[in-house]
Amino acid sequence: MSRPARRHGPLSRALVQMREDPWLQGVAITTLTVALAIVGAYFTLCLNLRQAGSELRTGGALMVVMADGAGIDEGRQLAAELTASLTNPGPHGPAEAAEVRFVDRQEALDRFRKQLGPHAGLLEGLEDNPLPNAVEIFMAPGKSPGPEMIARLKALPEVAEVVTSRPWLSGLEDASRSLGEAAWALGTLLFLGVVLLVSNTVRLAIYVRRDQLEILDLVGAKPSYVRWPFVLEAVIQACLASALASALVWGLMQILKTPGQLPLGLDLGVLLDFPWTVPAALLGLAVTAGVLGGLLGVGRALRPKGVS
Repeated sequence: MSRPARRHGPLSRALVQMREDPWLQGVAITTLTVALAIVGAYFTLCLNLRQAGSELRTGGALMVVMADGAGIDEGRQLAAELTASLTNPGPHGPAEAAEVRFVDRQEALDRFRKQLGPHAGLLEGLEDNPLPNAVEIFMAPGKSPGPEMIARLKALPEVAEVVTSRPWLSGLEDASRSLGEAAWALGTLLFLGVVLLVSNTVRLAIYVRRDQLEILDLVGAKPSYVRWPFVLEAVIQACLASALASALVWGLMQILKTPGQLPLGLDLGVLLDFPWTVPAALLGLAVTAGVLGGLLGVGRALRPKGVS
């Protein structure tokens, strides 16, 4: 028995299948839109919280306060020397610090004003900047400033004081890393859920078209001839759903976003902002989920030699 003529490619056959079942397309795209909107909202909050967390860096575990006579040039020179000595592995072990940076008086005042948030007006009456030039030292993971390191820093001629009253920053960094790992794990679970949803949608489409597939099996259609249109259909559905999900998340953020000051100078409107990297990320995830879910769906619903 002759095989069916290949007058149409997999993409054109997928588009024909989609036009024949508008109800099925509506159900599939709607469910995928809701699932991808959840993923998009999750990504949006994670990106905004990460950005907000980076802006909350209020200093290192060590604050090396410069002497009154030490200017900006001396502070930058000290920061360069400490970077060379503390951030590079030495003969006795790994690097002690992850980063060393110089903070001049004006930057320190601007940071303090931002942290005050709605109470920044309290600084308007200052006639002079009371904050000194300083060098911040961010310790390497698992490292803490020891007595020898503190004594070595205090012995420097341009240093007036070494402030070590910030041990909570180490705990904050550890908590941030743990939350980042948990966010990746939860994001992976959400993505796998979208893949399984696409797979079940493909199986439903195969069940709806079982009569047509039985005819194709009888006339000797190859498995690839039958399967690829379903995979491409899943990819098209996922792409359309990603666009709708991006619009849905954007609208939701616009509704919820209202100006409001939070502690440490954070703005509620910024936390609910919509990064324009989210639509691109959703599109990439949708295409990947469409391919993986489509292959998984046809693999489970179709046998190598016909329809299950």
